[in-house]
Parts: sequence; C-alpha cells; structure tokens
Amino acid sequence: MEELNEIDRYCRNCVSRDFVTGRGLVCKRTNALPAFQGECADFQQDEELEKMAPTPKPEDYTVQLDKKQLLAEQNLLKGVSLGIVACIVGAAAWSLISISTGYQIGYMAIGVGFLVGFAMRQGKGVTPVFGIIGAALALLSCVLGDFFSMVGLIAKEYELSYWEILSGIEFEDITSLMMENLASMTIVFYGIALYEGYKLSFREQKQPEGGKI
Repeated sequence: MEELNEIDRYCRNCVSRDFVTGRGLVCKRTNALPAFQGECADFQQDEELEKMAPTPKPEDYTVQLDKKQLLAEQNLLKGVSLGIVACIVGAAAWSLISISTGYQIGYMAIGVGFLVGFAMRQGKGVTPVFGIIGAALALLSCVLGDFFSMVGLIAKEYELSYWEILSGIEFEDITSLMMENLASMTIVFYGIALYEGYKLSFREQKQPEGGKI
C-alpha cells in the first residue's frame, strides 16, 4: 500500500503520465506500468495540474486509512442497545431521587444526557447518526423521568399508591404540569441534555488540511 501511494504521488502529476483502459496509469516514456521504487528519476511535474489538484500529502493517506478502520469498527446496534438501557436507567434514577427528596430536580437532565451519551459512545460511532439517536434518547429519558417524578410526587402528597395515580390520572393534567415545568429553567437543562446526548455519542473525525480527501 505504501509503495502504491508513493507511485501515485509521483505519476499523477507527471507530464509523462497516461491512462490506458484495462491497464490503468502508465508511463508514456516506457508505455508500461510504473515500476520504480522511491523517487522516479524521469519525473517532470505538471505545474498546471498541481495548481488545480495539489498532490495529497503522505499523512492524508494515513488519515483516510484510519477513517476507514474506524468506520469498520463502529457498531450502531450495540450503541443503540446500551443507549436504550441508559435511557431507562436515567429516567428511573431521576424519578426515584425526585420522589425521595420531594423535589422536582430539573438539573438531573444533565446527568441523564451524560449517561445516554456515554452509553451510545460504546458503539464506537464516528458518524452523526449516533449523535442524533443519542440526543433523541436523552430527550426521551428526560421526559420519562419528569413524568414519573410528577406521578410519584402526586401519589406521595395524596398518600396514594403510585399505580393508583398512574392508572387514574388525566394525562392532559400531567402534560399541563410538565409544560409549566418546562417554562421554567428546566428547559435549559433539557437543552444541555440534548447537547450531551448528541456530542458524547460519537467521535468526530478531523479532516486533513486542505479539506476532504
């Protein structure tokens, strides 16, 4: 691979290059495929082509190979599976802490976003789809945590069982309460959770200097 890259670096910008169907890149001087090692003694750079399409640097090939390897390693199913588990665990933890303390704790959303993002990241994702799913799961976890917290706090206030409130509650009422809660600073924490769910779910790849390969 390294030898082929070296040949490509020279021949693609040489005035003696030619392309023959069925054979590929050949040298006009020898009418044969390039077969030198290291530098070509007869290389003569095509200045006009170099201006329009600069020769890739050796490190650019390394970046390209690394990216292909990372794409091959990513596992969306694993990331989503762990993300769903984190979503459920985060919602349950939010509701249990809120009920036990007697307070609706909005900043729990920050922890939920981190938990979901960290879980999604175990899929070794490098594409934005991991971040989109991570953000969606983080939001879902926040909504569920908020919802079950309110149900639990109402049950605690009226000394009823959790399931009695859950089965008899008017969802329009609980939705109205949740919207009022969002109108407060809670929506800011939701936003942070969305950002964490997206940003932490995958690893962004650096582009080589000069743009895409």
